[in-house]
Amino acid sequence: MKDINATIIINLEGRNQEEIWKNIKYSRRKYVQQAQKSGLYYEKAFSEKDLKEMYEMHMQTLDEGGAVKWTYEKWMNFVAGAGKKVFYIKKDDKIIGCFALGEVTEKLYGKESEKKGIRPLVFANKKEYNELRPNDYMYWESIKYALDNNYSFIDLGGWQINARGHLKNVNQFKEQWGGEIIYYYLEYPFLTAIRRKLIRKFSFFWKINTFVKKSFGKIDKSAHDDIIKNATARN
Repeated sequence: MKDINATIIINLEGRNQEEIWKNIKYSRRKYVQQAQKSGLYYEKAFSEKDLKEMYEMHMQTLDEGGAVKWTYEKWMNFVAGAGKKVFYIKKDDKIIGCFALGEVTEKLYGKESEKKGIRPLVFANKKEYNELRPNDYMYWESIKYALDNNYSFIDLGGWQINARGHLKNVNQFKEQWGGEIIYYYLEYPFLTAIRRKLIRKFSFFWKINTFVKKSFGKIDKSAHDDIIKNATARN
């Protein structure tokens, strides 16, 4: 059964870094510069120790956002779609954040197009380093990575329709990077699609869903995650 999704796309074709930068809201540019001045940098992740630390950061982010935690095995399977595009953010010699970038084509959005883009699979950081603005730094470096590697677009990783709670702030944050909101449909198992529609339409079901996720923690399977993972793995 099909259900609607939304995300924010920044079109990169025929545009340079300066043009993209000027189109980003001033406050975001200011925080990127703050992160750069604080000496943040990123490196590719290689070791099992690095990946496990990334996993813990990502799960902390999910937990704080009201989402369920994943098993480490599920997470490793998910980030496998990024291939070698897995990075950690460092301040001096300390890992303070991480991001992983998957490759998709416009077919994900229902278009008959093989144009390639980047979509973040993981954006996470340690909360105690928030003042260094690692999240802004990761978004900007991901945009630069897409530009430097000649991708046609970057997908900022989703935009919540009828957002509630903290997701309103997440939407607002993503809207400030100068992209365009687009809507598209994905195929889901019947019950999953119905649940998504109810949560999106009625605050009562959203509250129940939030309570259940907080109460029961881990899940073994997410239909939406599997769809996105399969889309990145094919490219």
